[in-house]
Amino acid sequence: MVFNSYIRNDIRWKVTSISSDVFSEISDAMHKNNACEVIRSGYYKKVLRYRCRGEFFYIKQYTTKNFPEGVKSLFSLSKAYREWTHSHWLQKNHVLTAEPVAVGEKRRFGILKDCYIISQNIPNSTTVKAFLSTILQSSTAALQKKMFLNDLISYIKKVHDLGIFHGELHAENVLVDTRNPASFYLLDVGRALFKKPPPLSFRMNELSRFLYSIMDTCTTEELTGLIHTYTNHLLSPKNGEIFCKTVLKKIYKTKKRFWQSRTRKCLKTNNVFTVTTYAGYKVNMRNEWDVSVLAALIDRHLISFKERPEMVVKSSAKTSITRIPASHEGVKSVCIKEYRYPSALKRFFYSIRSSPARRAWLAAHGLIAANFLTPKPIALFEEKRFARIKKSFIVMEDISPCLPCNQYVSERFRDPYNKTMPEKKKRFISRLARSFRHLHDSGTYHRDLKANNIMMLEVPDTWNLFYLDLDRVSFQKKITIRKKVKNLAQLNASIPHCITYTDRLRFYKAYAGIQDFATADKHILRAIIRLSIRRKHVWNPNISVSK
Repeated sequence: MVFNSYIRNDIRWKVTSISSDVFSEISDAMHKNNACEVIRSGYYKKVLRYRCRGEFFYIKQYTTKNFPEGVKSLFSLSKAYREWTHSHWLQKNHVLTAEPVAVGEKRRFGILKDCYIISQNIPNSTTVKAFLSTILQSSTAALQKKMFLNDLISYIKKVHDLGIFHGELHAENVLVDTRNPASFYLLDVGRALFKKPPPLSFRMNELSRFLYSIMDTCTTEELTGLIHTYTNHLLSPKNGEIFCKTVLKKIYKTKKRFWQSRTRKCLKTNNVFTVTTYAGYKVNMRNEWDVSVLAALIDRHLISFKERPEMVVKSSAKTSITRIPASHEGVKSVCIKEYRYPSALKRFFYSIRSSPARRAWLAAHGLIAANFLTPKPIALFEEKRFARIKKSFIVMEDISPCLPCNQYVSERFRDPYNKTMPEKKKRFISRLARSFRHLHDSGTYHRDLKANNIMMLEVPDTWNLFYLDLDRVSFQKKITIRKKVKNLAQLNASIPHCITYTDRLRFYKAYAGIQDFATADKHILRAIIRLSIRRKHVWNPNISVSK
């Protein structure tokens, strides 16, 4: 490989494929404020994008975490050099990846401080995750999705057969050519391993990690089908079944591991969150906010009940909600939910266990980690006196453009003379059912899943669902039939009458993924109706249901 060597800004570079003028412009832009677009900014990894002479380049910067890691670099390749080496090896073996054009290291007395790699942009490409989301919006979604997933799993199998294991394979690290969806590119290959013949354990780990990353766009049946396609001509039918069960178990373990690690971050000080104290409050907050600004919003919340009642959304003995104007990086207003503890017994109980506010803070980040929508939590404030909890607050983004599900249904589907309404209602019911199924398949259980705890935002060709009232959300391995029936009855009882019996049956079919009702489905439907009537909310048909 032919390359040129440069030293610029104390960084020793190797450059290939680009001219010295282009390299000089890119390296100068790296050290100028606002010259590059920041794609990712963390403590130890930063990704920038820079446009040079009509072409985009991506710049990755890795910072050494500690002194032992710096010493280790004396005897092994840095992260940037590993990615540089692996990228060229892949290209040599006809595996598509981003073209690396420069690699650099900044050392002091031989100890690595920072390392960099510059790669060319891949035109007309998008991530697998984004491409799948686009497919789901098309009129021929089922056929396109099936063809694309078959091409995708064949590509992963081909890569593994070559003895290439990515090390961090997920739907954001694989690009698809939008002009030719059967053509794929591997990204972030610095952790790749090359083993031939490829071990079965490596195949299982890589496949489970990748399938986990597309869980939110694929059903369990589709994931199982992909595993069987992968094992065709690789394993016997019996061993293929064992492989499939093992991969599905690993997917659940991966989901649990990622959920726990991402959720726990909101309780610690790191590059996203800060834990501090302020004016008698214990505060968990996002780093981009200032604690004094958030405390001022809490004060405005408290005085709004007397001075600004128009800001009050809800007020009761246990909770209150206000919508407070704010001005912070595009945020025009926030919602603040206050948890009150009028009972001395409850104050004592929530002092030794997690308070409802803390449970809601954790659950919100758990839902976000599981790829569900909920108002973005900004801060948790807890006030304690003599080790007894007094009040707690959650500050979250305002989603006032959304409507509660029951209100949305009443306003959009009450006109029987609207000719476009029946077809739109079918699509809405199908979307709502898929969201419920995804929620339960992921092991997420909401103990109070009424229609007014689901906010609807209509977007082109679909709807976004935001889940509220999260202090009673739990994350389990599997949701029992009894709990599923309870959730379905809660929704059924709180949906207005403009959703007919036929609509409700259509919802259950979409939720269960069936075409016809089997005996077990009929028993479940009767249980849902009985429990719905008992709840005495909006839907109360006054009929007797046989047991």
